[in-house]
Amino acid sequence: MAQNKNKAGQPTPLRTAKELRVIFEMLAMVSFRSTLDKIKCGDGHPVVVAPSFMTGDGGTAALRGFLRRRGFAAYGWEQGLNSGMSEQKYLAYERHVKELAARHCRKVSVIGWSLGGIYARTLAYKNPDIVRQVITLGSPIHIPGMDGVTGPVLKLYEMMNPGALTDPMLDWQNCWQATPTVPSTAMYSEGDGIVDWQFCIDKELNNNTENLRVPGSHVGLTHNVAVMYAVAERLAQREDRWQPFDVSGLRSRVYAHSAVPA
Repeated sequence: MAQNKNKAGQPTPLRTAKELRVIFEMLAMVSFRSTLDKIKCGDGHPVVVAPSFMTGDGGTAALRGFLRRRGFAAYGWEQGLNSGMSEQKYLAYERHVKELAARHCRKVSVIGWSLGGIYARTLAYKNPDIVRQVITLGSPIHIPGMDGVTGPVLKLYEMMNPGALTDPMLDWQNCWQATPTVPSTAMYSEGDGIVDWQFCIDKELNNNTENLRVPGSHVGLTHNVAVMYAVAERLAQREDRWQPFDVSGLRSRVYAHSAVPA
């Protein structure tokens, strides 16, 4: 047990305390708004952003607002508070995405922040015909249980979800753990103070899949300038011309591609 507590990627009390960096990330987002708004425009295709644990669409409003200004039709998941994995909530989210695909007559890109990434990946697995690409932000897609999450978060999850261990969605691990058949970017931060970053990356990579390291906190991922830039760049690609994020030149000072850790 002691060895597990000392793993390099596992959150520690000090690293969790550093999540207060979100304050500076939000200030930076405001300061760099004019620069962010110069990023190449989107093509108007629909994008749905699912929130993290214990947040709702308000937690992704800044990211969605940025994407709308850049020319994407960005939507919230419209399922209220994300209190955990719920089959009922997933099915409503799935209907919402299908309705948007039908309304726009186009495939939908899905983004999931933290636990929201579990929903996004599940949807991409079950509905590859309507998903253009999937992007996860610090999502524990390979967490073997709740042991990769810090104690307070685990206790809150259990408190908010009595009987959650019997929800059918918990049996769908193959859906979100499988390497997506649609283009996929798993963004993660090695400084994540909530989730062990090694649970947030794909273990099997192919020509349509990448693990992209970004700087910053976990709670600030939807307000992070580097994340916003990378998300917009990913979404702006032509549907049939997806390529991995270019981390050469000056970008190498901020971003990096990750292989699967030993």
